[in-house]
Amino acid sequence: MPSQIVKKSWDLVPEIENRLEAGEVLILHTDTVYALVANGDRQDAVIKLGQIKPSSPQPLAVFTRREKADEVVVVNEAAAQMMRHFPYPVTMILSAKPRLSEAVTNGFKNVFVVCPDRFIYDLVQELPFPLVGTAASFADTKVTDADLAKRFFDGKVSLIVDGGKSKHGRSGTLIDFTVEVPTIMTFGTVSVDDLRPLLPQIVLPSHLMK
Repeated sequence: MPSQIVKKSWDLVPEIENRLEAGEVLILHTDTVYALVANGDRQDAVIKLGQIKPSSPQPLAVFTRREKADEVVVVNEAAAQMMRHFPYPVTMILSAKPRLSEAVTNGFKNVFVVCPDRFIYDLVQELPFPLVGTAASFADTKVTDADLAKRFFDGKVSLIVDGGKSKHGRSGTLIDFTVEVPTIMTFGTVSVDDLRPLLPQIVLPSHLMK
């Protein structure tokens, strides 16, 4: 069955929640790239997500906000400092809590944590379960609009939420918060100069220094 494509709207939130509650996998627009998402409490949905987008073994991302993050990950002082600036286009590495199943962690002790835009920030507040997912992509192509989402995933997901072109068109800057000092692992949407005022202690590993 072809995927239903609908325009992004706050009025969609009840439908998004109901579909996720039922174990469906959806594609949501975000300001970084479009994301494949599922209900983190539904192991069948998380497994289905992995079948839709097979990739090298790694944990899924958890879409969350400061008020809810403690339910799913260990939030240290530096991570809390970063989350105070959510929504923000970074991907945080944090230690997972037992609330997250092995289907979400893929056997790893850490997961990715993201909150790329206001719609996701507000949506997470409404959901009674963890929202988990991964960047929608095919081979090396990131999905940055609904046309690409339809081309790569039509019939594989029940709903595609069309928010137009993703603002940034790339994944968030990856920062490891499980180490003593927050460390940038890969560059994405924001630079170290963007991050320094928010997180003065952040460091760059030598291989990323110019």
